[in-house]
Amino acid sequence: MTAHKSPSNAAHKSPTKSYHEHRGEPLEGAALEECIESLIEGWTTCVDELSQLHTKAESASKPIRGLYTLLKVQQRTLDKLKAKKASQPSPPPSTESNEHGTEPKPLFTPAQYFGMRSCCWDERWSVIKKCRGLVAINKEFARSPKQPVPGGKGWLAYKDKPLQEKPIAVDAVIHSGATWLKFVSISPKTLAYQIAVDGWESDDEEEHDTAYSDDEDQHNGNGNGIAGRNGVQEALGNTEFAESIKKVILAARWNHCHHLHLLLPGLRHGESEPVDSMLRYIREKIGGDDVSVTVSCADSPLLADAPPPLDTALAALVDERDPLVADDCGRITPTANLDPSVLVSLVTDLHHGLVDLQPEFQQKVIARSVSDHTTDSNELVPREDILAKVLYPALRGRKLVTTRLAARYFCQLIASISTHSEEVRASFILPPDAPPALLSPESSSEPLSTASLTPEQRRAELQRWSAVPVPDDLHLPVEIVDDIELEQVPPLIAEGKLPPMALGVAQDLSRLNRSVYLYGWVNRLTTITGHRGIERQICLSLATHWTAPTDDHRRSESDAKNNEIPPDIWHRHLGGYLIHRDKPRDWKALIAEYEECKDGRIPSEVLRWTNPWTTWGRGISTYGLPDTKTWEGVGHADKQSFGRKLQTREERGQRNPVDEQQEEDDEGEEQDMDEDEEQS
Repeated sequence: MTAHKSPSNAAHKSPTKSYHEHRGEPLEGAALEECIESLIEGWTTCVDELSQLHTKAESASKPIRGLYTLLKVQQRTLDKLKAKKASQPSPPPSTESNEHGTEPKPLFTPAQYFGMRSCCWDERWSVIKKCRGLVAINKEFARSPKQPVPGGKGWLAYKDKPLQEKPIAVDAVIHSGATWLKFVSISPKTLAYQIAVDGWESDDEEEHDTAYSDDEDQHNGNGNGIAGRNGVQEALGNTEFAESIKKVILAARWNHCHHLHLLLPGLRHGESEPVDSMLRYIREKIGGDDVSVTVSCADSPLLADAPPPLDTALAALVDERDPLVADDCGRITPTANLDPSVLVSLVTDLHHGLVDLQPEFQQKVIARSVSDHTTDSNELVPREDILAKVLYPALRGRKLVTTRLAARYFCQLIASISTHSEEVRASFILPPDAPPALLSPESSSEPLSTASLTPEQRRAELQRWSAVPVPDDLHLPVEIVDDIELEQVPPLIAEGKLPPMALGVAQDLSRLNRSVYLYGWVNRLTTITGHRGIERQICLSLATHWTAPTDDHRRSESDAKNNEIPPDIWHRHLGGYLIHRDKPRDWKALIAEYEECKDGRIPSEVLRWTNPWTTWGRGISTYGLPDTKTWEGVGHADKQSFGRKLQTREERGQRNPVDEQQEEDDEGEEQDMDEDEEQS
């Protein structure tokens, strides 16, 4: 990258005029040369500062998506510009024309200069330096699913498919993922022309007031106010400029960004009636409750004020991000909807570590399980750090809800295969009136009484059973809400609370997953999950049932918004397993040396490990396809047991050896692919 140019060295150079200082002059000859020099200077500084931003973000383990690619492109383009500039021969000292009496051909034309200037990130970077919590830069976002794949084809066939609609480029994602920053270049003259083409010209002030007034009598007296207002809004909304903004809004909805900040450096407030009308239209009519829109013009502080010193700017962009590794929890809604994998992650021994309340033999098993997992894994976040670095930052300060079926399924896991410490934590996570487990194994104990505990006491008790600090603003217990059943989906679509594609998606999901994800979809809540397979299954289903918006501009805004919103899913690897799944295979031999475990005795704390279950079942694989059948009954139709039951070699030996070998080979191949996918 380009070496850093100190401010002192830059101060001794003779200042060059920028394009803005040459406005009103013909951009040719010496003026064009001076603009080129100014562009190279600003571009060099921009690339150097972006390089420093990249270094700081990487050293802080908070990588900024898109920055490295942008930096390479900027450096490569700048190098080409410098090389072409250096190839220009020096002009003769006292002649302005050659021997034929014609002026030498300039190396750059004004059009080429403007093209290079549009590629330079100097002006955009000067604005981003005034922001905080940078998550991504120059990143493209989808506004539609990818092309669908045939039934039975999973994520591997889908992930490289093209998008059904062209993606939208966003200049920066700031505020830890909560806000998109988008520059849009348009001049007042171009905007006025687009509005005139659509059949509207600015009227006098009285007619303008009639068009935008909120006075009911004025609108309803003779209908002219409403007609005038609708005609103006239709003309403004049909312009090419407004359509481009609507596409950004659509992408924001599709990616569940709730705040868009538009930067319009070519426009100024009060510059003309068409400009002011369009700015009002954007603020009042584009966006809505789900996506708020802020507009900054050339005279706004964000564009007009000088940026802070570089060290201050870098600290605000990197250090003030949420304490998540390369994450964007700023976009999670104030109420978070939790699926069973999150509930499991909140109670598993693998995440909470060793506590004195656990017997020594159990602590030894936990330490071994965590050690084995860390040794064999290349995940970004070790299991012992998932609560502190991923889950707690995402949940703290938010109201937490889960559906009744999800709570019951979670209780089934706890009643069947949990340790005593996991069961105790579960009693603090869910309210005392949580649904009972579907099954009641003989080894399950009576429910722990937590009805009288306040939220503060629940957090304090949870802390006693955890080696990880519990945030003071973790809202416990998780509230249990009603399920969404399949028969409720058509009425919700008719009411506009779900898009038409929701019916097909609901039919593709199991009852449990339909309950969880449809509840979040209906209520516009972020559903948090650690189950990548479910997220991918929903993506595959959305691609199948999504239809592109029509070209009818007269379609109502509510219909447009309704069809543009997929379910809001926030997936991160949470390792959502109870320790039962990842306990050492030789756990009985590991604890045999302890007094309470001698002579083959199994202490009550881990007695459920002897139940005939090897896992609680996935239901859906990491590829979004049916997997081992679960207690819920989801999975391959030929599976007759809940989860994976222990089977002896004698039982397996009774099957056809040829068929058995073929099935084991197929399952082994799929398992290897799954393990590779989990590590990615």
